[in-house]
Amino acid sequence: MNLFKYAFFLVFVISCSTTRQEGWNKSTKSVELTAAQVSNLTKEAKDLWAKRVETETLKKSLEKFEQLHSANPNDLETLIYLTRGYYFLADAHIDDIEKKKEVYEKATAFGEKALATNEEFKKKVSSGKSVEESLDVLTVNEVPAMYWTAASLGKWAKATGIAAALKYKTRIKGLIERVEKLQPNYFYGAAPRYWGGFYAVAPSFAGGDLKKSKTSFEKSLTIAPEYLGTKVLMAEVYWTKAGDKKQFEATLKDVLNSKEDKHKELGAENFWEKKKAEKLLKKMDDLF
Repeated sequence: MNLFKYAFFLVFVISCSTTRQEGWNKSTKSVELTAAQVSNLTKEAKDLWAKRVETETLKKSLEKFEQLHSANPNDLETLIYLTRGYYFLADAHIDDIEKKKEVYEKATAFGEKALATNEEFKKKVSSGKSVEESLDVLTVNEVPAMYWTAASLGKWAKATGIAAALKYKTRIKGLIERVEKLQPNYFYGAAPRYWGGFYAVAPSFAGGDLKKSKTSFEKSLTIAPEYLGTKVLMAEVYWTKAGDKKQFEATLKDVLNSKEDKHKELGAENFWEKKKAEKLLKKMDDLF
C-alpha cells in the first residue's frame, strides 16, 4: 500500500470507527417538578454524593441528578455533578472495559451539554465552527465541565482504540489548555497532572518527553500533595516508562500508607486510588 493510499485508509478508519454524537445534539427527557420537589431532590442527591465511595450509593445519587437534569436541562451545577459522577463511576467502580466505555461516553455527553450552557459556545458550534475553534468563549464557570469532559473523553478514546485517540487528541488538549489558562490549580493540580500523563505516554514524535512529564507531575504534587491520584498516575505511566522499579514501588507504598482517604473532600477518590495502587503493585513484576 503506497503512502497516499495508507493515509486515505487511516482517515477513513478514524472517521468511521469513532463516530459519536456530541451531548448538545442529544435530546433530554423533560419532566416537571415543583420547587419543593427540586429542593428535596437536590438535598437527597448531594447527601448521597457525599457517600459516593460506595458504588450503589453513587448510582442512586446520579439517578437523582438525572431527574433534576430532566426538570432543568440547562442547570450547569447538575450537569457538572453528572459529568464528574459518571467519570468516577467508570474510573473507580467498574472493571469491565466495555461497561467503562459506555459510562465514560455518558459522562462525556453530559459534559458537552454542560459546555453548551454557555450561549456563545453553543452559537459557535451550531454555526459550524469546530469545538476547538469555539473554546475561547468558555469561561471560568465552565472549568469543571471542561476538565471532566476532557478526562471522560480521553478515557473513552483510550478504551476505544488508537483511531479514537487520534481523532479527539486535539480537542482534549484544547480543553485542558483552556482549564489551565482560566484556573491553573483546578481539582488538585488537574492540568499539570494531565500533562504529566500526556508527556509520559505520547511517543517522542508526538510530543512525548519524560523530563517534561516528571516536571509536570511534580508541579501537580506541589499544588496538591493530598490527592493520591497524582502519585498513582505517576507510578503507572512515568516510573514504568522510566524503568525505575524502585521508585514505582516506593511511590505506591507511600499511597497505601497515606491517611488521605480520610480527607473531607477527597476521601472517596483517595480510597479508590489506594485500590488502584494495590492492583499496580501486584502487577509490578509484569510491568518491569
